[in-house]
Amino acid sequence: MRSTQLITGAMAVVATTALTGFGGAAQADEPTTTHERGIVIECTGTIDGRAVYASLYENRTFGNEIQVLVGDDNHQVGGSRQDPDGFLRKGRVRGTMTVGGDRAVVKGTAHRVGDRIPVSEEYDDAGQHITTTGVHRSLDTGLRLVWRGDTAPLQCDTAFAYRLKVVKESTV
Repeated sequence: MRSTQLITGAMAVVATTALTGFGGAAQADEPTTTHERGIVIECTGTIDGRAVYASLYENRTFGNEIQVLVGDDNHQVGGSRQDPDGFLRKGRVRGTMTVGGDRAVVKGTAHRVGDRIPVSEEYDDAGQHITTTGVHRSLDTGLRLVWRGDTAPLQCDTAFAYRLKVVKESTV
């Protein structure tokens, strides 16, 4: 199904970016270290009989992005945009963008829950050795999408906040 492929692909991009940031390549023999904090909220739902994917990504070091896709056929509409202010403030979530010529609003609540989960990962990518250490913490969300006069609840089962140290070193 096309929406599954798009959602899976979008999740992979956000997850990779969440762990490594938008930063560029380290110069030879010059490791770069960033301290990154933010959230990753990925949701699905149905509005007016159409599949919905919404993603809110915050990274205090590299920026914030909202993405909304509506539909899983040849009439799919959506896109993404950067937002300098972010989306989560004092437990309230709000992200807006234009989708198919109309304003789409993702809004509701998100709160950190549960224990911090240690994160430690090492891998090579595009001529860099990347080491990521830090923590994730689950977010309990209650979000909805408002678009074209309709409101739909969103399921955001894998939402989390993160605090990471990312070290990138050239392998060439």
